[in-house]
Formats: sequence, C-alpha cells, structure tokens
Amino acid sequence: MMKIEIKNWEALSLYEVYDILRLRGEVFVVGQQCTCVDPDGKDPSAFHLMMHDGEKLIGYARLFPPGIYLKDASSLGRVALLKDYRNRGLGKEIMKQSINFFKENYPGIPLIISAQSYLEKFYRNLGFKTVSEAYLEENMPHVRMKLNL
Repeated sequence: MMKIEIKNWEALSLYEVYDILRLRGEVFVVGQQCTCVDPDGKDPSAFHLMMHDGEKLIGYARLFPPGIYLKDASSLGRVALLKDYRNRGLGKEIMKQSINFFKENYPGIPLIISAQSYLEKFYRNLGFKTVSEAYLEENMPHVRMKLNL
C-alpha cells in the first residue's frame, strides 16, 4: 500500500535522510547520468515528500516555501520515482500531493519549477504554464514553469 508523508528537515530520521539520498542518487546520478553533487546544502530549508510502498521509499519531492529558494514564489524539485514504479500514475500523485501542500500552506503564492524539458507536457497536464525558453541546468535541458495557486 502506498503512503505519502511530508516532513521538515528536523523531523527526518537518519534512515530517512539516507533513503532520500539513495533514491535521488539512483534516479538522477545513475538513471539520468547527472554529474551534479546532489546534497547541495538546500535540504535543511525544505520539506520532504516521501512516497513509500510498505517500508520502501519509492518516490520523493523536495518542497520549498516562498522566500527560501525563490523570493516571491514557492518551488519544488528533485521529483523522483524509482523506475519500476513509473507509468502507474504515481508521479502524478506525488505532484498532486505536493501542489496540495502548497495550496494549504501558502495559498495565493505561485509555485515555480525548473522542469526537465522532456517532462514539460506532464507538468502542463497538472496546470503549469511554461514561462521561459529552454536552458541547460546540470547539462540537461530545462524550462521554467509556473502554477498560480
């Protein structure tokens, strides 16, 4: 059974931090061959959405309140889902729960993301609008997208 929970940095256990870093490494570093340093110093300022299948962490998103990552907007990133769990609607569920978090806690404040270009349609289907030309981030094409809450 899938379970989603959201915690701030201080509420995470060492095991949860380990699982988060392992999942992000598996998805981004190994799966997408991204050569970035994933622990980028921003995790302590974020909320962490975790999707579990039983005890196993299978999905994740990093949620930033307004004023932390972007001056006048909320943001989210590091959206990740293990390969074996894709194409089941679980990525959409991670995003819906993330959006609901921002609607409940920061209503009326826009949500801005830096989306990998190949996922632009996925985010559009969730209500995001593209607000930039394509650019490279960590050597991968991205676009900035915005959702008004």
